[in-house]
Amino acid sequence: MTNKKHKKKLKRAAKKKKDKAQAQQQQEQLKKQMNMFDRLPEACNTCGEEFPKTREAHMSWRVTVRNKEQQVRLFCPDCLEKAKEFVEEHNEV
Repeated sequence: MTNKKHKKKLKRAAKKKKDKAQAQQQQEQLKKQMNMFDRLPEACNTCGEEFPKTREAHMSWRVTVRNKEQQVRLFCPDCLEKAKEFVEEHNEV
């Protein structure tokens, strides 16, 4: 009986250690992305529309971060919609 309890205890400890490592890895990735925040462009990378610093804009504009290239891109809702339509159009063919 004690052997079962010991195995269960070891299993829980291993799972906890794995979960902690995953959380730490996610935290590091988030930290890298936040450090690239100062690279955020002032305008849409596609059409050049100025980025308004409003809550609505922060919710509707898309930011993409590429860590390997150290690149941050910003896209307005209109350009996102056009890209979506383009992809849908070419997927039908």
